Amino acid sequence: MKKTHIIALIVIAAAIGILITMLGNFDTYSNFNEAAASKGKTHTVIGHYVPGTAQYDPTINANSFSFVMRDEKGIEKKVISNTEKPQDFERSEQIQIKGYMKDEVFIATDMQLKCPSKYQDQAIQNSKQASR
Repeated sequence: MKKTHIIALIVIAAAIGILITMLGNFDTYSNFNEAAASKGKTHTVIGHYVPGTAQYDPTINANSFSFVMRDEKGIEKKVISNTEKPQDFERSEQIQIKGYMKDEVFIATDMQLKCPSKYQDQAIQNSKQASR
């Protein structure tokens, strides 16, 4: 075999190895029932904050807070996050959490918030002024 053929085979094998590694890291969106069925496995759940359920006391532990979240199937579970409470958490339209189930509690290792549009309040005010 020529050197170029050997180098090409090595590059192809490395590319296949990288693709296989990347396929193992893709998470699928699920709900709390699916996360509970496969304990220990990482899941990404999308849902909404249940108002009035956030518990955060920075004097006790600034890097931990909990809340109740309702997933897209309507199932409510307590979520514990080992991060500080995000600013405007209560105003978020949607929450995406990544983590795992432990007993009946979802342990969030990562969280992203979908904040309300900054133009939403302005659009409401404009429509009120137009109706006058």
